[in-house]
Amino acid sequence: MRQQTRGGGKNMQDKSDEYALRLSFIEATEPGSLTLARLYLEMATSQHHSKRDYALSLFDKADQLFASHLPKARDAAIAGLSLSLNNRAALELDAGQWEWAIDAASQAVALRRDRLNGCVGRKDDLERLDLGYSLAALVLAMRGAGQLDLARDAAGEAIRILGRFAGMNDQEAFVLLTKLICIYAELCDDTGQVPDAALLLPLAKAFYNSKRPQGQDAPL
Repeated sequence: MRQQTRGGGKNMQDKSDEYALRLSFIEATEPGSLTLARLYLEMATSQHHSKRDYALSLFDKADQLFASHLPKARDAAIAGLSLSLNNRAALELDAGQWEWAIDAASQAVALRRDRLNGCVGRKDDLERLDLGYSLAALVLAMRGAGQLDLARDAAGEAIRILGRFAGMNDQEAFVLLTKLICIYAELCDDTGQVPDAALLLPLAKAFYNSKRPQGQDAPL
């Protein structure tokens, strides 16, 4: 999952003051708007883990507003709602609340899977990467809850989703994919399963081909 930058001390206070001013203005001028929903989401995501209850209340407000916009601005509302659920899952992971993290991550995965499947006529790299992050959150939550078989299967799905990035010059996707491959291998070992060669070998070949000199044939 994408890591959130958290401040401290005076910078944190400055950020809180800025949020208070923005929130007051937007609640007065754009009540019920997607802009307000996105601000609630930004505020929730920025909270320190010690303010979990406050962060969850902000996520609730964001989710309610995003959901209210589904009939008239579906794509933007789904994008916001899935990000909110994804970041809520990250908060629950930090707190070791595995079942709550599974619930939030599962919802985010479902929304982002539908959004990826709906990418007709446009490049889907961003949606694919977003789904990979939500699946990664689900994997970690399931592993934390001791649901190792389900975690392994979710990791395999994430690797298949992100496999397109193997060998491509996308550092963010590369880091996420390699982490998931490592977690998948660990989960296979934990559950007494052999890693799926049909899943991993094409990735290894793509990684190799991206590093070899141009024009050099890959070994058989």
